[in-house]
Amino acid sequence: MTKWEYQFLIAEKYGKGIFGFVLPREISWKIHYINGKQQQNWADVTLYNYLSKMGELGWDVASMTSHMSVRSGTLPVEHLYIILKRPQES
Repeated sequence: MTKWEYQFLIAEKYGKGIFGFVLPREISWKIHYINGKQQQNWADVTLYNYLSKMGELGWDVASMTSHMSVRSGTLPVEHLYIILKRPQES
């Protein structure tokens, strides 16, 4: 029976804005949390680069769900909840 190990990620849509408007060409998804731990310098880690690196290490995306938080007086914040899995090494 195959046993699995998992990683739980939260990515945040991140971009530079001018007067509260985010420019589409400057938006990217950044890895904010890995297994519940906030990443230092999280704005430097793009989702694309992280998933490419994890794919080379045998991780697959098992699930991905989006969520948008709307807070009064601020711009909406978009998140992706991602679960990665790979077979455990014996």
